[in-house]
Amino acid sequence: MTHDFNKPSPHTSSPEDTEKKRRLPVYILAIVGIFLVALIVYMVADHKPDASDAPPDHPNPNAQPATPNNSTTNSQQS
Repeated sequence: MTHDFNKPSPHTSSPEDTEKKRRLPVYILAIVGIFLVALIVYMVADHKPDASDAPPDHPNPNAQPATPNNSTTNSQQS
């Protein structure tokens, strides 16, 4: 006898199994929500600290990081 696909068939045998299958997406949504909140907090965080934020033994808290445009003060001229 072939299966009649027009008739709905239960995929789970008990209400506990149905509840267990519904609970998993809630956990996934909670994890994704926590990740998104952490991402927003990271984006809003202070990425340019002041000199007062440097540790006491830092050699020069006002030093600028090197970039391709300001890595040398005297550029070589040809």
